[in-house]
Amino acid sequence: MSKDFDVYFKLDKKGLENKYVIIVKGKLVAKGKDIESMLDKVKRKYPKETPFVAKVPDDRTLIL
Repeated sequence: MSKDFDVYFKLDKKGLENKYVIIVKGKLVAKGKDIESMLDKVKRKYPKETPFVAKVPDDRTLIL
């Protein structure tokens, strides 16, 4: 697993349900609902990095 995935896995997701999170180099750098503007800002700040992007599911979401 990648360092960014480990950070996502261990992240306290309370209050982040149905929102996107962006992790770069093992650090949570953005969270919110507008993924396009978040990615735009992150790409400008970290142009040489590949961001890890995930949507945090709520408790009712079944992931198979």
